[in-house]
Amino acid sequence: MNTLINSKDTLPYKKFWFDGEKYLRLQKEKILDRISNFSGWRLYLEIGWKFMSDTHAARVLPGFNFESKKLIFSSLKDQAEVLFCVTAKDIIENRQLSNQDVDFKTHVWNMLRTIEQNIWLRPHVVINAIDVEDMFDVVLDFEKEFQRKNYRVRERYKINGYPHNVDMVLSEDGFGHDDHIPLTKNLILVTWAASSSGKLSTCLGQIYLDHEIEIKSGYAKYETFPIRNLPLNHPVNLAYEAATADIGDFNEMDELHKKAYKMDAVNYNRDIEAFPIVMSIAKKIVTHKNYMVKYQSPTDMGINCAGFAITHDDIVCIASLQEIRRRKWRYQEMINRNEGDQKRVERCEELEAKCMEYCNAKKYDTEMVLY
Repeated sequence: MNTLINSKDTLPYKKFWFDGEKYLRLQKEKILDRISNFSGWRLYLEIGWKFMSDTHAARVLPGFNFESKKLIFSSLKDQAEVLFCVTAKDIIENRQLSNQDVDFKTHVWNMLRTIEQNIWLRPHVVINAIDVEDMFDVVLDFEKEFQRKNYRVRERYKINGYPHNVDMVLSEDGFGHDDHIPLTKNLILVTWAASSSGKLSTCLGQIYLDHEIEIKSGYAKYETFPIRNLPLNHPVNLAYEAATADIGDFNEMDELHKKAYKMDAVNYNRDIEAFPIVMSIAKKIVTHKNYMVKYQSPTDMGINCAGFAITHDDIVCIASLQEIRRRKWRYQEMINRNEGDQKRVERCEELEAKCMEYCNAKKYDTEMVLY
């Protein structure tokens, strides 16, 4: 097994143990169904994880097409627009987003061009959490440069008390102070430059401003992991925690889903934490006819069909175990370069032990060679 694989790489699996075509069909059908639930209104679809490709999914689900999102979004391009989110803080700090010596501005430009070249949509650039008292000239220079490149750039401002102070958020000094982004399509794909780029805030702010001018709109989220209909400690879900050990994400049972539907569902901490906030804001913005008010759990917000396309549970479990080990070795290499945190390695060791326990209980051959 290649222990030094780059996070952007895929693996030459001998066979496919995940039905990639079925997944594509189901995921696209669910997106179209969610749009129809909003009766032709505008749907802001927040994109979880990477926008154009998902090599992690391709490694833990042998047969998953790492370009699935590209294929789905390009097929919907005639009814879609893209909002690409960055934060003022990342601009000011020149946040490093790759292993190469590339500044934040160049990395963003490369990501924008990749979107245009692959799904033929030119994104709006949305700058979030702007504080005019904090090096605003640096943010303005960034904005002007992308305007010169013929991008439409929109400003959204820092809101004191966001997201918990709902009265402040839903006021002229909150979302009302932001640019309303003029859009014409009914599917708005909301993506990011990096973690904590303000995707959810952008969606909620737009819904607020839409409804101020009597445009009906709502929110949903495109997800791949964690896989809702697999157990909490299933290796595929454990591998997702290993992949996000650097930002501290973890999976949880969605207790609201259990209460509403008498059915187990797995979600992750940030969506579970965000759900009551999303709903408290949404119910003050939208009418009772809006499909958003029917969401009874964090899982209801998401569109996630990957669990229905797994054909061989043993193989995806073994692939996930191997991925956890790769993540552990990668985090250790970072420590060896004085760039990492020992807690990430320790977290992966915990996840590896849980994964082995699951596989052993199922009597899966954890030494099986997959490629």
